[in-house]
Amino acid sequence: MMKSIIHKLFFSERKRNEIINDLKSNPNFRTKEEIEKSGTDIVPSDFRLEKGEVQTIFLPEIGNQKGLTLTRWYFRQGDVVKRGDIICEIENENIMIEFESHYSGKIISTCRLNQKLTSGIEILKIEGI
Repeated sequence: MMKSIIHKLFFSERKRNEIINDLKSNPNFRTKEEIEKSGTDIVPSDFRLEKGEVQTIFLPEIGNQKGLTLTRWYFRQGDVVKRGDIICEIENENIMIEFESHYSGKIISTCRLNQKLTSGIEILKIEGI
């Protein structure tokens, strides 16, 4: 019984490699080690919103991940976020992604919790303050 619980909690090495290979099929995917080795930041430092400027944030193309669902919001409409804040969690049966803000500002709209997501769908709108 305990062995079956452990197998459900932790992916096997084979399953972990399948997930990593699936992510690597996306040409934009880089591991933490690759990013550190290249000496570049994931997000350009010039992502700034002027006061009153509104930016729509869409779900990026993250490979052939299917069945993605927005499962948790860390902020709600009207909250102020800073660049780098974790805004929400997106997951499917294989992965969980923490989605971070590339902008500082006030969240003015969000998509529904537990909404099924596809690449290019609007996740939120943020306004510069």
